[in-house]
Amino acid sequence: MIAEKVFAEGVAKDIRNYLPPEYEDADFQVVQKNNGIQLIGVQVNLPERNASPIIYMEQFFDEIRQGEPVERVMNRIASCIEKSSRAPFMNSGIDLTNYDSLKEHLAIKLVNTQANRKMLQEMPHENIEDLSAICYVDFPVDSREGKATMEIRNQYLSIWNIDEKALFQQARANTQPINTPVLQTMFGTWKSLFDEDACVKNLLDENTTEFGLSSHETAYVLTNMENQYGASMITQPEVLNKLNQLFPEGFYVLPSSVHEVLIVPDNGEVEPRRLGEMVREVNRAEVKREEVLSDRVYRYDKEKHQIRQEPDSIQKAKEMER
Repeated sequence: MIAEKVFAEGVAKDIRNYLPPEYEDADFQVVQKNNGIQLIGVQVNLPERNASPIIYMEQFFDEIRQGEPVERVMNRIASCIEKSSRAPFMNSGIDLTNYDSLKEHLAIKLVNTQANRKMLQEMPHENIEDLSAICYVDFPVDSREGKATMEIRNQYLSIWNIDEKALFQQARANTQPINTPVLQTMFGTWKSLFDEDACVKNLLDENTTEFGLSSHETAYVLTNMENQYGASMITQPEVLNKLNQLFPEGFYVLPSSVHEVLIVPDNGEVEPRRLGEMVREVNRAEVKREEVLSDRVYRYDKEKHQIRQEPDSIQKAKEMER
């Protein structure tokens, strides 16, 4: 990591020699990703631009170690910088200093509190059991061009002259697809992933009585219309209220990843301890570390209208470590 950092510092110092004249600044920055993962990148500050692309150095550092000529690698980095600077979100019309230009594009992401404790010191957040909700900007770009997002840091609240409560109220009030909850059967989710034109029913739109007569699944998938950071849908009070209507016997929430959670009806057939083991097994074997949400299981508390950690699902040894 130290050697890669030194390499990045060298890139930040010399990369302007490989770029057109309009590229005046390239600043080194250590970037901390979700769940404590650190990637080293060079941030490019462009004149009259409010967004700054970051080019991660790991791939290029590996090329140098494998014997690639420095000149060739630097040209590749320069090409990536120019391409990133032309990305759609860089010209999305959003002014990051103007709250009114971006407030309709705010959304919420759910992360693990302990694994992101350092990052959360720099962000407005809400604590929900062992999880934390944070806000981000979902830039309005064509989905064919990929996703472009920016997490909200504390300093932006001062720039926008708003408080944390107003930020989260706005993010929850927005109605873009990233904020629209979707509940599907496991088969329905699989079908929609492999067939974009498939018409899969959103069970949150179901009549409660009809759903009770036709529901025989052991688990359901809760996410959003874009399947991106959809686990945050469990923080919406109206979603919890609808789930309570659909599953009057109660339900468990299994954190599948930051992108979705599983809703398991509490029919008494599976013990919370076993559900916790299942979550940890999947996290270790199937989920990317930066996308792991939690190793714990939650149960809906009907009296307090919120999710609570299920004590029997908690592993006494250290969690979230692989």
